[in-house]
Amino acid sequence: MNNSSKVHAPRNRASAMRSAHWVRALALQTLLAALLAGSAAFAAGPEVAADSNGCTIYGDPPRPLAKLSLDGTLDALLQLVFSCALYHGELLDGWKDADGTPRHACMINTGGATPQHKLPMLVWLHATLASTTGFFTTALLKTIPTADLSGDPQRPGYILLLPEGRVIDQFLPFPLNTGISWDHWYRNMDRSSPDLNVDVAAIDHFIEVVKQRDIVDTDRVFVSGWSEGADMATLYGLNTPGIAATEPYSTTSPFDDTRSDPCPVKPFASNQRPYNLILRACDTGAACKYGSRFVDELRAGVLSPASLVQETIINDTGNGQVAQCDASCDDVTGNPLREAFGAYIHGVWPLGWNEQYLQYFKDHPQ
Repeated sequence: MNNSSKVHAPRNRASAMRSAHWVRALALQTLLAALLAGSAAFAAGPEVAADSNGCTIYGDPPRPLAKLSLDGTLDALLQLVFSCALYHGELLDGWKDADGTPRHACMINTGGATPQHKLPMLVWLHATLASTTGFFTTALLKTIPTADLSGDPQRPGYILLLPEGRVIDQFLPFPLNTGISWDHWYRNMDRSSPDLNVDVAAIDHFIEVVKQRDIVDTDRVFVSGWSEGADMATLYGLNTPGIAATEPYSTTSPFDDTRSDPCPVKPFASNQRPYNLILRACDTGAACKYGSRFVDELRAGVLSPASLVQETIINDTGNGQVAQCDASCDDVTGNPLREAFGAYIHGVWPLGWNEQYLQYFKDHPQ
């Protein structure tokens, strides 16, 4: 992979805050421009042969870019305010995927990784509606310089890599039918294929860009994500060599979500490495129930031995573990008020579980 990505040095916090006045002035103009731009047709994905049901050997055909997306427009505004540079990060760009779409990522190295002081790397994939700005609601930012993911007291901290998805059509109900997200429905993970999933290729590219700096502890590259980002983290982590462990939060399955996916496939994993799915006992659309079923599928031979697979179900407050999903939040037999609470809590990161979340990575190097 080429390493021609341009790297934009971070501005200091004071400089970023001084620019706030023109950021606000441009916000309305950006919104109008994005809405107008949305009326234009965007490039579609690669043409992959489909059967009479519209399904390919990889499941669904590649999801097209959305012509208009409120989510994408709002995210453009959020990116102006909550920029990568504001959080002492570096914007990696200057690269287009096979469809010609410009791709971006934010790298935060406040832990001070150097060739002489290599650190673990966490690749974190955002949810729909939040983009990379979603990470800044997790309270994990302050852990980047101090958390022990290496098991070496002389090497605290880690590198954070935040790739950004695309604004695509999704198999989700309105208003999530379009959004800045990841195409985990098209499951071509074959790196030798000219029709490789372009989101997979983008994540590959940015991981390689950071690795080429010779600052990464390559035995400790981890993948995580939230919601739709957790789906992509699962698909990616289970099928990418060099990923030491995968720990997504709040998802079901990227392979066979029969509630909304026209072309499910059987789960597969070429990277036989530890996997821990963190679930809320009460979550939107009974995600806990369906996520737990997915864990059972993985244990039934997709990952072997079954001990590679872990399930962590946490309580409403996000600071304790429980034994099972909350039946009152079930999408069939649940209480409507509890179901509404599950929809709300889906959008809240479990702040009280951050220590255990990071500990899992520390405990599972390559």
